[in-house]
Amino acid sequence: MSKAMTTRADVTQLRDAGRGVVALARQDLQSFWDSLDLTRPEAARDELLDFVPQLVREYGDVAATVAAEWYEQVRFDAVGAYNATTVNATDVAQVQAGVRSAAGKLFGDDPSSMLTLLAGGVQRYVMASQRGTVARNVQLDPSKPRFARVPTGAKTCAWCTLLSSRGFVYLTQKTAQQTDHYHNECDCQAVAEWEADRHYIAGYDPDAMYAKYQDARAAADALGLPLTDRNIAAQMRALYPDAFTDSHIH
Repeated sequence: MSKAMTTRADVTQLRDAGRGVVALARQDLQSFWDSLDLTRPEAARDELLDFVPQLVREYGDVAATVAAEWYEQVRFDAVGAYNATTVNATDVAQVQAGVRSAAGKLFGDDPSSMLTLLAGGVQRYVMASQRGTVARNVQLDPSKPRFARVPTGAKTCAWCTLLSSRGFVYLTQKTAQQTDHYHNECDCQAVAEWEADRHYIAGYDPDAMYAKYQDARAAADALGLPLTDRNIAAQMRALYPDAFTDSHIH
């Protein structure tokens, strides 16, 4: 075995593979969109309600397979061979709710703006299967790796920083909630690690992220705000206006 840790190169490989799957899904979405008659918004909405969940499920399978193969490789390098399982996390009701929410654009002056919303949703829904596959294998793997949410952009949002500040943890029912809160265009990756005491992912510093979290928590407490993640994230943006992609949002 060549190494015993998950590296930034491994995370980048997983990110790039996911982006490739999403790009293919978006190509199919664009082709289907181009076939719609936007002068009949009700019919277009109904066709999208049928098509988008099928698209997400199809490419969710691909994303899950990519993630399982990635998991098997990093796991082999760390502790040995393993047969990873795949998870298709497609929730048809959730996808259709997203389509219905965006469909209001079909009845306005710029119906094509719906496509932007759909493309963002497709990215999130397809990536849910990739992230869910990694998380599920972390839960099942007898070697008991740990799990973290790792940002991959030059800068990330306050919400993702808050969740990523927890570092590598054993994936319990409670900590598994980290896998459920992703936004459209989120570049965070679900990552496994087999070294218990440290990690080797360049640029990922959960201790520095957690220090910002603690400062924001103290600020929220001083203001008498409920200490919810949402309020703490808002204080992170206020305290560190240049640190996050969404620092202008309060």
